[in-house]
Amino acid sequence: MPDQTSASTAPRKKRRAGDVLYDAALSLLAERPYNDITVEDICAAAGVGRATFFRYYGSKAGLLVEFNERLTTHAREAIARAGTTSAADQLRLVQTTLAEQWSATGPAVRELARAFLAEGSVAALGAHDDASVHPQLLTLVSEIVTAGQQSGELDSRLDPRFVAWIVVTALAGATSSWLARNGAGALAESTTDTLGVLLDGVLNRPS
Repeated sequence: MPDQTSASTAPRKKRRAGDVLYDAALSLLAERPYNDITVEDICAAAGVGRATFFRYYGSKAGLLVEFNERLTTHAREAIARAGTTSAADQLRLVQTTLAEQWSATGPAVRELARAFLAEGSVAALGAHDDASVHPQLLTLVSEIVTAGQQSGELDSRLDPRFVAWIVVTALAGATSSWLARNGAGALAESTTDTLGVLLDGVLNRPS
């Protein structure tokens, strides 16, 4: 019979190891520039080997995936608290959460993101492609769009996964522009306008 205790603790141990690496990287980024920090530095600060780091993140830029995963968790929690079944309202909660989480970031995360953008997404992430920078967010938005199409709230002519990709890419683009301006301007306003334009195109409206 399998050891259920061991099976249940394995994911928690894995999560803790990832958290230690992520937190160690942010601590180092708070002290010196991104390009001055090596994977070895992060591993030494976290007390783990290189193999563990690469198993989690693939490269330094892969740490951005971790941030986006945490952002998605916050978005899911916001939707659960709101209790709304409206796809449009849920997408607005995703947009609001994205703006709030990025606006609350410190210099370390912003430098990580700007370095990622400067290197080029595919090159920076190595084995990852563009979509896998925010896989959990794409999954969440795809679920929302699918439910919205099934209820008749959203236009169903396009594949929900494609619509989700458009939404996430557009919001990511607005965030990238904000980061390129060193956080100047209101990210909430920019992402609200971006989502508003997209919703105008996918909402089913009474004729």
